[in-house]
Amino acid sequence: MMESFFESVSIWLEPLFLIYFGSINVLYVTLLLLGVTKIYRREKELKAQDFLHDIQSNSLPGITFLMPAYNEAKDIREAIDNLISLTYPAKEIIVINDGSTDETLDIIKKRLNLVKIPEYYEKTLISKPVRGFYRSLSHHEVWVIDKENGTKHDALNAGLNAVKTPYFVTFDADSRIDNKGFEALIRPIFTSPQTIAMGASVRILNGCEVGYRAINSEDFPKSYIAAMQSLEYLRAFLMRQGWDYIGGNHILSGAFTVFDHAAVVKSGGFQETVADDLEAILRLNRIMLKTKTPYDIVYLPDPVAWTEGPTTFKELGRQRQNWQRGLWESLWFHKVMIFNPVYKVYGLFVMPFVVLSEAIEPIMELIGITYVIIGLYLGLVNIAFVWVLVFIMWGYTFVYSVFCLFIEDQSFRRYSSPRALLLLLWYSLIENFGYRQLTLIWRIRGIISFFARFPLIQKVSRRINKMVKAIEAKGPMKWKRY
Repeated sequence: MMESFFESVSIWLEPLFLIYFGSINVLYVTLLLLGVTKIYRREKELKAQDFLHDIQSNSLPGITFLMPAYNEAKDIREAIDNLISLTYPAKEIIVINDGSTDETLDIIKKRLNLVKIPEYYEKTLISKPVRGFYRSLSHHEVWVIDKENGTKHDALNAGLNAVKTPYFVTFDADSRIDNKGFEALIRPIFTSPQTIAMGASVRILNGCEVGYRAINSEDFPKSYIAAMQSLEYLRAFLMRQGWDYIGGNHILSGAFTVFDHAAVVKSGGFQETVADDLEAILRLNRIMLKTKTPYDIVYLPDPVAWTEGPTTFKELGRQRQNWQRGLWESLWFHKVMIFNPVYKVYGLFVMPFVVLSEAIEPIMELIGITYVIIGLYLGLVNIAFVWVLVFIMWGYTFVYSVFCLFIEDQSFRRYSSPRALLLLLWYSLIENFGYRQLTLIWRIRGIISFFARFPLIQKVSRRINKMVKAIEAKGPMKWKRY
């Protein structure tokens, strides 16, 4: 009975697997090649640009760093010192203590010599009540907001209310900024004033030496978990170069992204989801395209920010589960864009591809693995098919990783030591034996978590869509640009 059922479904399952994974990988390779082209063009632009003149200009745009902090006693001092040390002259820093229950606020007060001042800003965006507003006597560019605990999006909205500069940066307390890399971020503002968001490459900080204004990654990697995360980040951010090439940026890292302040506030600030960075970018694209407002969302290859990744499998699993759940949430919130010609290439290609690849790929991979295991047990699966499927599903990842390491070595050289490159090459070879299967389990859990919380997610979805429709009804968005 089971054998006959298996034979009947294999007739259409095997071609489905080959077509699905083959097509997805072809598109991944296309994005990879476009990303390489983008990096090559970027290097030519840098050689031709007189950036030293730009950075020394008196007309630099003001940029505020928003750093939410909840129980960050371990990292907060170094994070603040890192921001203060940046040489960018037109910067302000707002640290939002999001109701920490540890010594975070005490450490901030001691480091910055704070004095309490009256609230001086308009509460445009809703957030949990603010308990105190402070300014540093030793570093006048630093402000601190102490508020009741919310989620990250709530802390960011509280900080957004106090931003006075045309641009702001979302920045995690466990991240660090490379001073030289940060200076690259203002170039799109000079070349395209309609830029409303800028992302940059984020790398794994674990195992690197943190200097005064720079990151030394020569001895990286020092652990298996850090190396695996670094490979994933390399692949993801090179692929995002491909998306940038065709104007399809759909996610910029929450660990470090530059936003146009007015654009984000007018679009409703940050919303309640575990992937507030992804949701904000999707919403900005949706509103700008629907209202026919000229805009650019760009992604730069320069390694600017380095973030502390999870150090245990338990922490890593929780992070990847949240990422997958957040992806499904954001796609659900903005499902109106999928296959909708109103949103041009974004609706007809970018959103459908994200659904078919990043969203449902774990499900397809799980079904494929289950099919192969059962087929081998029954002795009914074609061994040639198994090898082809394994190569398409797993072999591609290794080839892709090797190519990313080559591009890294030829362009940015942030992993400059032969030891680091050889270790990363070795880890990319063994990634498919254990780590990939764990990642698959975590992503499946994220999808299950999405459906388990669906009533609450649906409530948030209705609120977001109601807000977006009200914004779109006002027509093209207008504000004074830098």
